[in-house]
Amino acid sequence: MSWSLVPLEFRNIGFFDRQRDLFGDWMKKFDDDWAVMDFDSSRKRFDLELEQIKKDMFKLDSGSSMLKVEQPFVTDATGQKKLSLRFDCAQFKPEEISIKTMDKRLCVHAKHVEESPGRKVYREFTREYTLPQHIDPIKLTSTLSKDGVLQIEAPAPASVTAPKEYLVPIEKL
Repeated sequence: MSWSLVPLEFRNIGFFDRQRDLFGDWMKKFDDDWAVMDFDSSRKRFDLELEQIKKDMFKLDSGSSMLKVEQPFVTDATGQKKLSLRFDCAQFKPEEISIKTMDKRLCVHAKHVEESPGRKVYREFTREYTLPQHIDPIKLTSTLSKDGVLQIEAPAPASVTAPKEYLVPIEKL
């Protein structure tokens, strides 16, 4: 005699469906606000909270990549005024970072992809900055420190007001 398994109920069950199925077991462990609610009301509240978690979990960062810097100009130790922008690129190798200009727009882009069996890491960073008036995109220079700080500079016109930048030495103990 052979046996056949026949599903009693078929549905495409995902992570959040499984959480919803466990709701009855969890209800005993919820705080007092949940305990005083009837089952249907608490189930609706649970579903709303689960939907919020789902939205938050899968939400992509849709924030603007446009960089806003209130005071992009500094006066260096030699008295020269310059545009000075800094970006944290510590999570990227130098060859993964690109800097380009188009008209008066500066774009810093970094992309890291790392693959191994059963694992994929993907990081991407994009910042755009509209260069101030009288800054020549051709004269931009960039340096990348050992700790991953990307600094982009350009000479500023004499008419620009810029605070004096002081480098404070770090004493190592």
